[in-house]
Amino acid sequence: MDTLWSMTTTIREAERIPAFLKTAKEIENEEWNTETQIKFQILLIKNREYLNTDSTQTFNGLKEEQINLLKDKSIEMSYEQAKSIFNAKNYSDPPMRGRQSMSPLEKLGLVDRSNRKIVITDIGNKLLNNEITFDEFMFEQLLKLQYPNAVETERRDWNSKPFVNTLRLIKKVNELCEQKGIKAKGLTKIEFGIFALSLNNYAEIDNVAQKVIDFRMNYEAKPNNEAKEIYRKCYISQYLSSFQNPENNTKEYTDNIIRYMRITKYIYLRGKYGNTCIDIEPRRMVEINSILENDDGHAIDMEKAEWIRYFSTYGAYDLPFDTVEKLQEILQNIISDINSLEEKLNIDLTSIIMPVSKPELKSKIAELRAYRTNLQNLEIKYDYSNDLSKIDEAIEALSNIRNLDLKPSIALEKWTNVALNIINDSLLIKPNSVVGDDNEPTFTAPAGVPDIECYYDDFNATCEVTMLSSRDQWYNEGQPVMRHLRDFETANADKVCYCLFVAPSLHRDTINTYHQSNKYEFEGAKQKIVPITIKQLIEILKIVAKIKEAHREFKHEYIKELYDNIVNSALETDSIKWIEEKIPEALNNWKSAMNNIAA
Repeated sequence: MDTLWSMTTTIREAERIPAFLKTAKEIENEEWNTETQIKFQILLIKNREYLNTDSTQTFNGLKEEQINLLKDKSIEMSYEQAKSIFNAKNYSDPPMRGRQSMSPLEKLGLVDRSNRKIVITDIGNKLLNNEITFDEFMFEQLLKLQYPNAVETERRDWNSKPFVNTLRLIKKVNELCEQKGIKAKGLTKIEFGIFALSLNNYAEIDNVAQKVIDFRMNYEAKPNNEAKEIYRKCYISQYLSSFQNPENNTKEYTDNIIRYMRITKYIYLRGKYGNTCIDIEPRRMVEINSILENDDGHAIDMEKAEWIRYFSTYGAYDLPFDTVEKLQEILQNIISDINSLEEKLNIDLTSIIMPVSKPELKSKIAELRAYRTNLQNLEIKYDYSNDLSKIDEAIEALSNIRNLDLKPSIALEKWTNVALNIINDSLLIKPNSVVGDDNEPTFTAPAGVPDIECYYDDFNATCEVTMLSSRDQWYNEGQPVMRHLRDFETANADKVCYCLFVAPSLHRDTINTYHQSNKYEFEGAKQKIVPITIKQLIEILKIVAKIKEAHREFKHEYIKELYDNIVNSALETDSIKWIEEKIPEALNNWKSAMNNIAA
């Protein structure tokens, strides 16, 4: 029975791949046998890259001290301690765990063990050494990925480059929609799971695209959700009858592949949560069209050694838009985007002298893409301060943060950034999450920096968010949050600095740590940390909306007053009363004052 196209499900969160690769580097040139397979898995535990501490199942069979060791990432774990945890899990096939963890690195061309030793490939070393970015790596590997290939045994009867043909399918569906006068929106997640994941022959694009349109017309014509669901299930059972477990896999694999494809920055998600569509990135149409004009998506016939060399070497895929002419066209399109944003925001228009060499063009493209992202952040502030209905959108999203199409931790960073922009009297709200050209986050902020940086006339602030609510919240967010704030204070010594900490709920150990920092010191000096829940952030947004509905200006001094009240209330009491009584009291008093302003 055939299988749908999927990326690795061993590493569901693609951002963990570099950490797995870094661990594999520790056993490079060692023979890949049962001992090394176990060793690799133990090293992943030691480096805290394998066992998920968010799941209680992780701790089955472990002693309390082992559980605490896994959770407290501030403590360095020894190899022997990791080994004891691995042994305590009592796996039925211990070496298999290592093989499963290594498999994604092999499938992505980062590791080669064809000679029975672990060898980090050319593209693997470039990624480890920061010679290429993660999105550059993922883009090239997805472009090269094909079925069949000389290494994997699955999908031997296919003839397809899945990523290339997914781009082509989406484009063709959009063209058919435009011809029929239907809104072009890419593929819905249901359509993606059925048609993109099963597209096994490059020559079938036009045929499958028409099937997408037929399915969409029938599906959307159904009178209610129950009828739609019945139609979807019947269609899957017939259309995907030759595929393994299609009902579950269309859902699971879709979410998995979208996460990987989003990293490339060549697709984007459109529509509100619950009705998301996967579309090709309009800001990269020069590149997409160039690829599709030069690559028809058929699998290349290669011997095993040739395939390994091709797939594991960076630059082996010849990008057809890597010419002066195409790069100039790309740059001109970016400038047009920038000028449109500048005009909307009443900023002087950018103009440049067009570079004539490829290195200069690539440098300017990277520079102006970053500038466009800054303008898109300003656009958030502009849109949300001029359209009060968007505040309701942010409140709804924050209220349903676990049910959005984004991973909850990424969603919380996104919508907290929106919330801080709604409190719109800022100089700059700067999220540090990794974003695509559409300014939608693909990853959370990297380690070592605050999630969001906020700059105002009279003060500055960091903002840290987490979806953790158990004691893991303290393990993961205690010291790092205070450390980020201290570094931020040092870099912005001309103004008082705060840290806004947002979580679903506040664990007593986290609060105790921040209480100590506020009341006494961290690294020799007091700090100003403001811990609130998502629900309390929503309360603040509702007050902001009320003031704006009354046509009053919401000033950054107002939010500073709230921050000061919460910080100062820590000085008056112990940590338990601070979280249970003083913070709610400070918020309620502030809301009363703001209601008077809105009256």
